[in-house]
Amino acid sequence: MYAYKLNVLLDESSFRFTAASFFQLLVVLLLMCANWLLETAKWQLLIAKSEHTSFFNALRAVLSGVTLNIITPNQLGDFIGRVIYLKHTDKVKGTLSTAIGHTAQVMMTLAFGLYGLLYLFHYEQLIGRQQYVWLCFLLLVLIIVAVWGYFNMHIIARIKTWPRIQKYLDVFKQYDHKELFWLLFISLIRYLVFMAQYYLLGRLFMVDVNMEQAFACIVAAMCVQSFVPSFILVELGMRGVSALWFFSVFTTQVTPVLLATYTLWIINAMLPGLLGLVFILRWRSIKE
Repeated sequence: MYAYKLNVLLDESSFRFTAASFFQLLVVLLLMCANWLLETAKWQLLIAKSEHTSFFNALRAVLSGVTLNIITPNQLGDFIGRVIYLKHTDKVKGTLSTAIGHTAQVMMTLAFGLYGLLYLFHYEQLIGRQQYVWLCFLLLVLIIVAVWGYFNMHIIARIKTWPRIQKYLDVFKQYDHKELFWLLFISLIRYLVFMAQYYLLGRLFMVDVNMEQAFACIVAAMCVQSFVPSFILVELGMRGVSALWFFSVFTTQVTPVLLATYTLWIINAMLPGLLGLVFILRWRSIKE
């Protein structure tokens, strides 16, 4: 029954599996590996201030976070999945270090996503040319302020509070500008990887938009998706709805957009999540 429904969807999208489509799918899978290897390198850099961990242990923590993130709301599982493997680092400090890495990634999502929204609003003539230019300038100013705040997060550690809380705030002053730059740079590369995957899957399922339009829809959808509850059923629904809403500006296609969107989620979340489940089960067996 499910195979029949899948065939109907593929027929509706005019999808035909060829050598070229196989190569595109292979590239998307390789980019998925690159994505999580980059995130592992970022986590290893974040936690290096408090304890040394091998790349494999860092990868195990990251993929365990992916697994728990699928079944918990608002990326809570990502924090839990990582800190459970920490041996010497305080769990709260480990959580704050994770939050710093997430901040770098969210900055990329917002910077690209807000510009994508402005592009679409201007295309739909919801804002005029002059408004579009001024809003782009405002966005640039906001990005500069956000980057300045990011590189000066040590100011948070200067907040005077109770000693029990102060020791946790010290996390924000332990990374120098070079380390923060590399965190931001890795986040940028990861974001570009996401964009490339989404675009390639759109091409694979023959979404009828050009490259400029595709990237505008992709970054806008990714921006919106990052601020909705990430619990599995809500997340899947919102991913489909947001993608259709933005792509509907340029195309009336439904099935190809949904196929690209859900295939991306399966590749980037479900597949690494299954591997992360193996790591979690092994961790539980050791603990017991």
